[in-house]
Amino acid sequence: MLKPSPDDTAGHVVHLIDRIDAAAHAPESLLLPKRMRTAGRVMFALVGLVTTVGAIAALVLLWTDGTPGWWFNLIFTVMICGIPVAVWAMLIGSIQEAGVERAMQETWQEHRRRARAEHGSVADRRIALSDDGSVSSFDLVVTLGPGETLAGSWRPRTSSGRPLLQTQVPGVGTAARVWRIVDADGDPGASPVVIEVADPTIVVQQRA
Repeated sequence: MLKPSPDDTAGHVVHLIDRIDAAAHAPESLLLPKRMRTAGRVMFALVGLVTTVGAIAALVLLWTDGTPGWWFNLIFTVMICGIPVAVWAMLIGSIQEAGVERAMQETWQEHRRRARAEHGSVADRRIALSDDGSVSSFDLVVTLGPGETLAGSWRPRTSSGRPLLQTQVPGVGTAARVWRIVDADGDPGASPVVIEVADPTIVVQQRA
């Protein structure tokens, strides 16, 4: 069974739409998840600063007061230092991911008029669930032609949006439409790709 890896889905996004019809134009946006705004980053940085100062104060007390031995101090030094390091790593990682996604969106906006649609089908899927049982993300592997496959990821745009149910994730064999930029500058594999699949729970009325 095919299993997409993070490298396979980099720059490839899945759009869950009402139905696959004869679309005339490529999607205007990649619909990437919304990242922390400037105000949120400032607040997160303040938390990191407070955590760092608190960790320094705790280390000073640890190494100046009486303890069972150096091994005790070493263990708690690693534990205390891990807290501010984790906070700053989360902030830096969020900023880096936002930069990568912004570059992807800019590339798509610039070249999407040269994107062409290809039809395929879902060959495999992987679903990640949140604590309440709703879908937090899913990956799809789509076959396009003889031996050609593409993988893409769906992520919610906001954490406060309507939860996605497992029944809404397209199954194996579902039709898919893939938008790829033709004659893209540079490495074609680095260009954004949009994989459109239909929500199987939506009933589409047939035209008379």
